Amino acid sequence: MKIVQVAPDVYPIPPVNYGGIERVMYDLIEELVRRGHEVFLYAPKGSKTSARLIPYQHEKSWSQHEILKYVSATLPEGIDIIHDHTHASIIGRAGLPVPTVCTEHFSANCPVKYPVYASRTVQERYGCNQGFFIHHGIRLEDFEYKEFKEDYLFYIGKLDESKGPQFAVKVSERTNKMLILAGPIHDNVYFDKTIAPVIKVNPNIFYIGEVGGRRKQDLLKNAACVLFPTLCQESFGLVAIEALACGTPVLSFPSGAVPEVLQRFPDFICANVDEMVRKVLSGDYPKPQLLRDYVKNNFSIEIMADRYLKVYRKVLELEHLYHS
Repeated sequence: MKIVQVAPDVYPIPPVNYGGIERVMYDLIEELVRRGHEVFLYAPKGSKTSARLIPYQHEKSWSQHEILKYVSATLPEGIDIIHDHTHASIIGRAGLPVPTVCTEHFSANCPVKYPVYASRTVQERYGCNQGFFIHHGIRLEDFEYKEFKEDYLFYIGKLDESKGPQFAVKVSERTNKMLILAGPIHDNVYFDKTIAPVIKVNPNIFYIGEVGGRRKQDLLKNAACVLFPTLCQESFGLVAIEALACGTPVLSFPSGAVPEVLQRFPDFICANVDEMVRKVLSGDYPKPQLLRDYVKNNFSIEIMADRYLKVYRKVLELEHLYHS
């Protein structure tokens, strides 16, 4: 199959540190190429891929119409299907003559002909039960497994109020356990008012900035627990399966699709900070190998690629019927 993948214009593929969409795209594209498909990737300059890279020429990020203009003008001939990952599904909305599948990476309605949501939860709540849903997958070998953990808590993600690092801080304070915070600061006022003052007076709490690669691996696999106290209506929750792949438990609030992603481990869902504190103090988690096996059996890159290829073929079949 001849497939075009269209990325946002914010981070390179794969991302150096932060960038969940770009990480999912990278793994999917590498798997499609490995299976013999001819894949073209529209992405920012500096991206690295086994596909044929068509780098964007504009310099300013978040330029949706520049993406559309460039893709429309340079689309290779003979393409079977386009897979649009842009934030506003700008390619899918344009109605190009090539069948287009759009992955909605956020909790929102995707008003295109063939939307794909990252969870059944989002498909039902926001997508009016239309289109498809496909869970994200990861390459298991990219995440090192470790059975025996160190005694610290780990938060990784954006540092803004909606993602809940303030609750991770409260859990650390009440359990007297070390907390490592990692991720980009997306709200400086919030960070300076809520997080920085606590770090200044509490020697157990550290902010280390954005992390990726080996450092992220080590932090995930060694943590006693990853805290994911998000208030967002999460469309999936990639950090949860990355942690589980390392054999590391995850405690989360029941936001968005997180209960769906963690459905094998309902005890990981906490109604509030009090419950999260109790579970951290008890340390009564499933065996690490069970966590990794859950990811292997439900969220592997192979499973995700199988499902996308099934959707691609279904869309091409529907398009053939429409035009016959």
